[in-house]
Amino acid sequence: MYILLECQSRSGPHMPVRMLQYVAALYDHLLRSDTMDIRDGLPPVLPIVLYNGDARWTHPAELAPLIQPHPPALAPFQPSLRFWLLDQDVWLDARWRGVMAAIFRFEHTRDVDSAKRAIRELAEQIAHSPARRVLDRVLMRWVQHRLNRKLPGIDAIQHHHLIESMDMLETNIDRWKEQALAEGREQGMLLGMQQGMQQGIQQGMASGIEQGRQQGLAQGERQLLQRLLDRRFGPLPDWALARLAHADAAQLEAWSEAMLDAAALSEVLGTPPH
Repeated sequence: MYILLECQSRSGPHMPVRMLQYVAALYDHLLRSDTMDIRDGLPPVLPIVLYNGDARWTHPAELAPLIQPHPPALAPFQPSLRFWLLDQDVWLDARWRGVMAAIFRFEHTRDVDSAKRAIRELAEQIAHSPARRVLDRVLMRWVQHRLNRKLPGIDAIQHHHLIESMDMLETNIDRWKEQALAEGREQGMLLGMQQGMQQGIQQGMASGIEQGRQQGLAQGERQLLQRLLDRRFGPLPDWALARLAHADAAQLEAWSEAMLDAAALSEVLGTPPH
């Protein structure tokens, strides 16, 4: 038997025609490749459409409704095909039970705890399935493959049976979670340190820029005041130049205002040292 699996995210009325083409192409390939003898009969095919769209599937899952009305005498000559529609929204409903529902729920787990619950449910459904021996081995390989995709780096299990490996699987999942949390904390600390250093550098740069701007403004105001005092009172003595050099912005501003009404240099900068 062959299984034809088509994954779809949109519902469409043409799907029975497409699946009919797939079946015909499969039979044509088998006959052309000499992998089978037509005298032995064609193998049965199970067409499956796996649908994960947002809206419910509303179109027919078989070809007959798509063919226009015709006389009953033509009915035996019309192509016929029906596919098995697997709508994930239906299977994800908690009321559904069975291997297929468990597989869908495992595929849509969002954290390690829900993954553990979904795997255990899958093992329980396999244990009650008539095809237990086949499903146990096949789904064990599939679960490990999917876990490697969902939880990169998880320890592999050499056991071939899902039912007997549940405890080991859960242990490995818990170990992966603890390691991921530890790595996350370490990365978080490193990232926090890096961000803190970067923020400190940025704040330091901003503080330096502001300090430089203030110093630049003070220096410009100092030079301007020195030129005005030179013009008003003549060349400045050394003590006056020294006081100007050590004055801050507030002092320079106060001296600039005092110069407007001062009659002597001492009324601006104060008395010279003795």
